[in-house]
Amino acid sequence: MYKYIGLDAHSSTCTFCVVDEKGVVIDSTRIRTNGRLIRNFIRSIDGKRMLTFEECEMSGWLYGLLAKEVDEILVCNPVHNVGYKGKKTDKFDAQNLAQLLRGGFLSPVFHDGSEREQFRDLMSAYTDLVVDAVRCKNRYKSLFRKTGNRIKGELLYSDESLLKGLRRPDLNFIGAHWYESLQRYEESRKAFIKEIRKQSKNFKEVRRLQTIPGIGLIRAAQISAQVIDPFRFVNKYHFYSYCGLVRHVLESGEREYGSSLIWGNRTLKCVYKMAAQNAIRGENGLRLYYERLLKKGITETNARNAVSRKIAAISLSMWKKKTNYDEKKLITVI
Repeated sequence: MYKYIGLDAHSSTCTFCVVDEKGVVIDSTRIRTNGRLIRNFIRSIDGKRMLTFEECEMSGWLYGLLAKEVDEILVCNPVHNVGYKGKKTDKFDAQNLAQLLRGGFLSPVFHDGSEREQFRDLMSAYTDLVVDAVRCKNRYKSLFRKTGNRIKGELLYSDESLLKGLRRPDLNFIGAHWYESLQRYEESRKAFIKEIRKQSKNFKEVRRLQTIPGIGLIRAAQISAQVIDPFRFVNKYHFYSYCGLVRHVLESGEREYGSSLIWGNRTLKCVYKMAAQNAIRGENGLRLYYERLLKKGITETNARNAVSRKIAAISLSMWKKKTNYDEKKLITVI
């Protein structure tokens, strides 16, 4: 007999709700967030156990802790559960998750506890570092704009003598501290790249993906860390949707009412769009593909998006087949 377990996890406490196959609540409890206590509670439930909890910062730890303790585990997407939520308490959330699991209404988030999934944490931290550095650069640059100094290019962030142009003492003080922060960000960025290069050697697809025009070390590592397993995508169209590279047509009564963007992986969407922009600036088959689309009357925006999807399809196929990028095959196809 199946037991459906809903878990509402927080850093301090975890709330569980267990329902049977008829939807009757047979247990509801709250315990301290402790690996031993959580594992012992799960083991105390007899019968076949199905567990679910929402994707969160602790989901990787919980998956590794409990995957072998239950017959089936499903990490669900909290975005898709918004419509089902009513009363907001830990007890009701856990009960709601258990009932949705029983009814098969949850959308899963992929987890496998592999090294690539752990590699994702490093890539996520690198992305956060870059975002923070860009914010710091913008604040630093705004100081010069306030005094009418319009300095363009990367020289602004590497030449400390330019601070003399900030005549106001308060702006000079602020600028000096922002400049020091920028130097620390740059040192950290280089250290991250060194570690990424070191860890990515464990994943052969990273080297192969770098053979695609527009894909360098960081983008190849981001693809590896986000995709984890290419075979979970049945075809390239499924992958397009996951990456947010397509639109959903709104249709009712055989009439179309426009389209809307599909919710997707923001990291991969950015990777493939930036890769497309870089690729079409060079001399390669992707540039020829882009120019051919323009000759057909397709707009520049749609042509760039098509190149993004082409790169996504190529990267997925290369990873599955364990091959390098073949320019001749692409030119033959286009």
